[in-house]
Amino acid sequence: MSILKFGVAMVLGLFLATNAVPQKQSRSDSQPDLSQPDLSQQDPCANAQTTVEMRDCAGKEYQKADAALNKTYRELMAKLDDDGQKAALKAAQQAWIKYRDTNCEFESYQNKGGTIYPVVYTGCLTSMTSARTKELREAIKDN
Repeated sequence: MSILKFGVAMVLGLFLATNAVPQKQSRSDSQPDLSQPDLSQQDPCANAQTTVEMRDCAGKEYQKADAALNKTYRELMAKLDDDGQKAALKAAQQAWIKYRDTNCEFESYQNKGGTIYPVVYTGCLTSMTSARTKELREAIKDN
C-alpha cells in the first residue's frame, strides 16, 4: 500500500511541477513586454508546419514573384523602341514560360502524386520566376 501512495504522490508532484505557470509580474510602467514575440507581426509562412500551410505559403510566394516578373516585363517592353525587338522579347518570354513550366514538372516529378508535390512544383516556379525577373531587370539597365 505504501508503494501505491508513493506512486500517487509522485504522479501528483510531477503533474503540479509540469503544469505550474509562473505568475506574470505586473508592470507599473507602460512599456511593452519584449520578452514575448509579437505574434501579430510575424510571418505565418516562416513557421509553416503542415503541407497545407506550406502549399498556401508557396502559392503566395509564387504570386509575388509572378507579379514582379509581369511588372518588370511591362517596364522592359515600354522601354524598347524597336518593334522587332519587342516581338523578339515576347517570343522569348513565351518560350521561357513553357521552359519554366516543363522544367519544374521535371524537377518535381519524383513527388508527383504526393502531398508535397504542389509545394515542390510551386517552389521551383518561384525560383525560376525570380531568376527571370532579375534577367529582365538587367536588360532594362542595358537598354
